[in-house]
Amino acid sequence: MLSTAKKRMAKIGWRNVTRNWRHSLASSLAILAGFTAVSLFDGFLTELARVTEEGYSVRGMQGHIVIQRKDAQYKLVEDSFAYSMTKQEQDVVEELLKADPDFDLRVRFLEVKGMLANGINNAIFIGAAVDVDDGRRMREPTWAWNTVAGKPLHLVDADNSVLIGTALGKMLDCEASVDIINITKRTGGYIPAERPFKCERNSLQLSATTEAAQVNALDLTVAGIVDGGFREQDKHWIIISLPAAQKLLDTDKITTISVRLKNERAIPAFIARLREQTKAKGLDLDIMRWQDHQVGAFMRGSMQILNSFRNLFMVIVVLICVLSVSNTMMKSVTERIREIGSLRSFGFKREDIAAMFTFEGLFLALLSCVAGLVVTILLSFAINNSGITYKAGLLSAPIYLMVAFSPLVWLMNTIWLTALAAGTAWLASRKASRMVIADAMRHV
Repeated sequence: MLSTAKKRMAKIGWRNVTRNWRHSLASSLAILAGFTAVSLFDGFLTELARVTEEGYSVRGMQGHIVIQRKDAQYKLVEDSFAYSMTKQEQDVVEELLKADPDFDLRVRFLEVKGMLANGINNAIFIGAAVDVDDGRRMREPTWAWNTVAGKPLHLVDADNSVLIGTALGKMLDCEASVDIINITKRTGGYIPAERPFKCERNSLQLSATTEAAQVNALDLTVAGIVDGGFREQDKHWIIISLPAAQKLLDTDKITTISVRLKNERAIPAFIARLREQTKAKGLDLDIMRWQDHQVGAFMRGSMQILNSFRNLFMVIVVLICVLSVSNTMMKSVTERIREIGSLRSFGFKREDIAAMFTFEGLFLALLSCVAGLVVTILLSFAINNSGITYKAGLLSAPIYLMVAFSPLVWLMNTIWLTALAAGTAWLASRKASRMVIADAMRHV
């Protein structure tokens, strides 16, 4: 609780701020600009992280957790069959998942690669084979419809169909005259509607090497065109059903099981529990959050770079605020030394004088932060409804520029800016409050 003297100094400080606001205008604008800039940048990073995470966990069907054979994330390229999970291993994991109270949904994946041809052109393909129905459930509701043109696999004969990347489609004379940004909702996902596309030849022959080192082939019909996510990946990307891929590779193995839980808070306990249970069953598996897996390496690297820029930005903002506030407070103190002498002659203590200027800095920062909050909200609404798009790094399609509303960030910005202003004001007033009263009153 504040003492009576401190309450009195707080009232005087508030009066000085409201009456002499013109003298503090530069500091107010600096604090307002600092609050707005940091809040908008934080909001941008928060929204970008959310979109990226949704791209992996929902659109990419990674859920919360990935399960693979030990070191498969590093060695699948060397020998995909040796580091894939056998049917027996799958059955053990399936049994444990179904018995776990936190388990919600799983999707099985099998990586596929080889050559494809349509009788005119041919290309190398890489892609993912998935459980079609479980994959749709993992993508719901935002990305259930995952095709730029044509239909998703769950709406066609999945085992005889293939989805191809937009860039791969162009190489095969199979294109859709669709601007992806025009069919993308700002909240995420495509507008669910079948959009036309045209292929010179709608049938593709996929060929791949089986585990027995034999070449196998499979004829599939192009059902739709998808965005492969990354520019280079989009040139080779396909999606087919898991049974079709297992038939092509003549195997019953899978590469990965992704798991979604009922509650994200249960992730650490679930991972620890499943690791212990699989080891007890004699299985040596990697069980981890997808963010810690190689699949999340791009997101980790991107966010680290952006956070480094944010920290540099914060340092610059802090320096500007310190210089502006300290300059204003020093000037205010210097102009009011006679006032300080008068207050001292009336019996006010040195700490009371310092408290008065500290309260001035505190109130000034609070008012500026409130104004900054209003500006931040207005600018965020304007940006979110502007329809501005940008290319984010290696992504193959542009995304909307959006700013998230982050009350916690706003609160933290208010705390550090007010603490900064109050501390600067206190330091600026210490020297003047220690002057001899007579000298202070004679000061010109």
